[in-house]
Amino acid sequence: MDDFLKKIKAQVSDKEANEHVKKIGEKIKKFGHTISGTVDGKGSLERPFAHTFGASFTLGFELICFFPIKDKGLKIVGTIFNKIIELAKSKELDIKNQIINDERIYELPLAMLILDEELQKDIEKVWAKQLERDSLCSKFSTNDHQLILIIASDKDGILPWNEKCGSYWPKMCPPPIVAIAQEVITGNDFLLSKLEKDYKIN
Repeated sequence: MDDFLKKIKAQVSDKEANEHVKKIGEKIKKFGHTISGTVDGKGSLERPFAHTFGASFTLGFELICFFPIKDKGLKIVGTIFNKIIELAKSKELDIKNQIINDERIYELPLAMLILDEELQKDIEKVWAKQLERDSLCSKFSTNDHQLILIIASDKDGILPWNEKCGSYWPKMCPPPIVAIAQEVITGNDFLLSKLEKDYKIN
């Protein structure tokens, strides 16, 4: 009986997976890319974020943003992604390490970090299940794409590397990644130094 139930569950799981893959493929075919949101994972890996599928086929990059995706969150971050992609396609936005203050994209500042090869591999390893790079959906992005991290600011427009950043935003994106973004984008290593002191890293 147990073997029978396992077989049924596996068939249901396979059917759901195939439907998931089919829907993503249809959306990419229709729109050129699609956006997925997830809160998968356990413990420290349980972070809500959204990412794109398909953008790399035309633009060479995929986007990721640690962002609350419940309620209206996925719609908000999806709109941000769509506008970034639209402006990148029209050459009105340079894809580079920067702080974006552009109301065409979002009413609050955003940070854009092009993840280097090592950091991208780390993220794709730690969140492999959520990013689906190790599953059927890996075919929906190029193998050599860049992963672009978008970091959101709090309701007052303060980015999470600033000590005045409020609510849950300082912890939304993993602080070590935020620290790297601060140093790369601004040249300031304050948060990195603070984390090294807090965790006694030499």
